[in-house]
Amino acid sequence: MPSSQISPLAERDTAHLIHPVTEPRLLAAEGPRVVVAGDGWHVTDDRGHKIIDGFAGLWCVTVGHGRSEIRAAIDMQLQELDYFTTFHGQSHPRAIELAEKVASMFDPSFGLNHVMFSSGGSEANETNFKLVRLYWSLQGQPQRSTIISRHSGYHGLTIATMSATGILPMQWNFGPVAPGFDHIAAPYCFKCELGLEYPGCKLACAHELERAILAAGPETVAAFIAEPVIGAGGIIPPPPGYFQAVREICDRYGVLLIIDEVVTGFGRTGNMFGHETYGVRPDLVTLAKGITSGYLPLGASVVSGTIWDTIAERLPEQVPVSHGFTYSGHPVCCAAALANIEIIEREGLVANAADVGAYLQTQLRERLGGYETVGDIRGIGLMAGIELVADRETKRGFSKPHTACTRVENEAWDRGLYCRAMGIEVVGLAPPLTIDRACVDEMIDILAESIEVMESDVLAHEQARATRPRVRHASANAVFDAMDDRFRAPDDATTVDVCFALTGDGGGWWHVVVADAALTVRACDAEPDAAATIRASATDYVAIINGELSGADAFASQRIVVDGDLNQAIALSRLGLM
Repeated sequence: MPSSQISPLAERDTAHLIHPVTEPRLLAAEGPRVVVAGDGWHVTDDRGHKIIDGFAGLWCVTVGHGRSEIRAAIDMQLQELDYFTTFHGQSHPRAIELAEKVASMFDPSFGLNHVMFSSGGSEANETNFKLVRLYWSLQGQPQRSTIISRHSGYHGLTIATMSATGILPMQWNFGPVAPGFDHIAAPYCFKCELGLEYPGCKLACAHELERAILAAGPETVAAFIAEPVIGAGGIIPPPPGYFQAVREICDRYGVLLIIDEVVTGFGRTGNMFGHETYGVRPDLVTLAKGITSGYLPLGASVVSGTIWDTIAERLPEQVPVSHGFTYSGHPVCCAAALANIEIIEREGLVANAADVGAYLQTQLRERLGGYETVGDIRGIGLMAGIELVADRETKRGFSKPHTACTRVENEAWDRGLYCRAMGIEVVGLAPPLTIDRACVDEMIDILAESIEVMESDVLAHEQARATRPRVRHASANAVFDAMDDRFRAPDDATTVDVCFALTGDGGGWWHVVVADAALTVRACDAEPDAAATIRASATDYVAIINGELSGADAFASQRIVVDGDLNQAIALSRLGLM
């Protein structure tokens, strides 16, 4: 909204509050959306506008807003015991009860019967990483420290969990990443980074795990971590058989399997846990969000008896498990979780997610699948992603990434729905598990209107851009030889100092410098020292320049990687050089 329309609360917000994963310039110009109340599956903003919470806050609000049972449990616990620590052998009833309850919710044959609490998903994943490394170290294998995860996967934003997260922009300017992390291809069938199609691919993305284990050396790999459904990376369910192949590979090489259920846990997929939906046995599980429906912060790391018994029996005397957080097992948070889980079970919300979720998936495909920009609709249960493209036939992305899904999010909000614009041009839905079919119909009505408005504004420009004649380059050398023709001289003091390090046939090193509004391009015999290095195969780089591969897709899948100053790469795009 224009700055003149920013509400008083929003103005106060921008003066002091730092927002996670938010563009500061845009926030300063437009102000935040300020939500002041919640009831059921609706929230209300500071202008009195009532909105369907189509993303459950941040995947969290499983049982809906304003549940009196959870408020009562919180109040009762505050009267009984406001806080006590679980450090140094202390405990309290609510932590004991919740640990018992969580352990009881898993298949007994999995042995997932030990729980460590934290304040959220990032901390819970951090805990699982450390417990995995401790487990291997106590068996005399400290070299088993590498954690393998997937491109597009999200596991948190601490230094370690950011390093496991496979959404590359979330690592930019926060480097260096922590050592001991590796990534493989995501099971992203719509735009397979391996260039294959299911089922003819024979689950090549799953078998990438074996390739990575062998490349690193099986004796160095501690664990593989995966979300049952990739969440923040674009709501990407795996193809049938994927997790069975992953489990078999982990077993073959003795690699532990961490299932990150922060988003999928507590009913989201139509089963209590996502690993049940996909029939896979975890060695460790990460929980958060839905464990309290977001009413209070809580995360949980659940580990098998095999892992915990090894740790407990092999730690030397007088040596503790030197890990934990001030609020591990906070009594009020545990009380909220117990009340929340009781609601989920009593009201049959997992079954409702399966039933209403199936209706949501069908209606999205039937009613939105015909729009020109809707490239893919995917999901399971009450989580769904609508991937938008500029061209359905080629799956080409938009000339300015993230604009189409952001426009749909904004139009939907104005019409009474919060959906989430996600990083790979996906519009995401993950409403409370309490919604009914009438709510689904209302959400889809709003989405249809919002997509129509976006298409009327954005699509004409994209189609005109696609019909413009463009020079097609046959090789990387040709691209750099013609770079002068694309160069838009800056009218300011912009400087660029970038190395292109391209691999494979036609690869090599090129040093691109912009200084005093002049461009210099030089082929090099060795990698030059530069402020940033852009790494890709020569084939992929030429495809990006020719418009055959979206630069945003290449970054998301790490087919193109920027080392060093990210601002250098952004400047290249602004000057017409990327």
